[in-house]
Amino acid sequence: MRPVPPALSRFLVLTTLLTALPAAAGKIQLGEDAVLNVDVLLHPQMQLIKDGAPTGGVGTDFFLRRVRLLVFGSITKRLSFFIDTDQPNFGKNGDYNVAFYIQDATIAYEFADKTWVEAGFILAPLSHHALQGAIALQTVDYHSDLIRYPPGVGKVWRDMGVQVRGFAGPWTYRAAILNGVEGAKLENGQVVNADDLPRVVGHARYNVWGHEYDQFLRGIYFTDQPMLSFGVGADYQYNVIATASGVHDAVAMAADVFLDIPVGDDQEFVFQSNVFSWQQGYDNVRSGTGFFVELGYRIGIIEPVFTGEYFNGRVAAQDLLSFRPGFNLWFQKHTFNLKTEVAVSRVGDIAHATTGITGTAQLQLFY
Repeated sequence: MRPVPPALSRFLVLTTLLTALPAAAGKIQLGEDAVLNVDVLLHPQMQLIKDGAPTGGVGTDFFLRRVRLLVFGSITKRLSFFIDTDQPNFGKNGDYNVAFYIQDATIAYEFADKTWVEAGFILAPLSHHALQGAIALQTVDYHSDLIRYPPGVGKVWRDMGVQVRGFAGPWTYRAAILNGVEGAKLENGQVVNADDLPRVVGHARYNVWGHEYDQFLRGIYFTDQPMLSFGVGADYQYNVIATASGVHDAVAMAADVFLDIPVGDDQEFVFQSNVFSWQQGYDNVRSGTGFFVELGYRIGIIEPVFTGEYFNGRVAAQDLLSFRPGFNLWFQKHTFNLKTEVAVSRVGDIAHATTGITGTAQLQLFY
């Protein structure tokens, strides 16, 4: 019998140790109602890219997709906060000079039962997928090519402002007033948001089975009770997009469905689909309609996943078609896992575009 290679042996030991970790690492009880949590999120990632090498062969890249420090907790039963940082794509393509910044920073006060007012740097509440946390995705990453907020709006889907979030029977709702695009006179003489009006974003969903109480929604819940919900959202700001044809409103609409249902013993079927419509001027490459579908079936720690994406741009040759079969190993649910996928995609004029292929493997440690 051949001896186990040292590298493989160390990996197996690390895997065994991490699968035994508790989910909450840094919970500190400071008082009867005061709790402080300090956690880290790491996403080491490896990619193999078709034609990514200078010679035209397969390119390789090892980097940290996310490096986050999370500090959150409660001061009283009704007063809580959440802060986290990020330094995304650290080392990607050999670049170690990427920005370090605040990802989220919110204060929340529960002024009525299960009804909060939140202020700070807030995740814009457009759709289920746009409200998901990176810690609890079912797939390797977000469907970022379908999220097309106007340039100059906040950062990484967040914006500064205030939001009301709550529950009313089977309904969940979020309504936010945010900064959006600041009023400015451009170099070409066009004026965007001349009256410096805010951005308004809202999301409502009907929960047929179960509720999603988290501030950040999840792509998979490892649930023993069925969950089914439908959501709609809208995003509007007046006269903030400048194109060659003039200054336009920024309008986005979304609809989604989320299903997570247990099947048998330690098995789970997960389905999610989001549809987006972006209207930012008929001559804007960001305008158009797109959707994605996620399918996953978990058996114990093993889950095959399939994702498809499509975007139909209003401007010619600005379309997207992507298929992403993948395979997840949930060693310790969202605490420690391995996600893989192969993305096969065409961008531009889909009928004639070159097919891109990228294989990705990503470890997650949330502790």
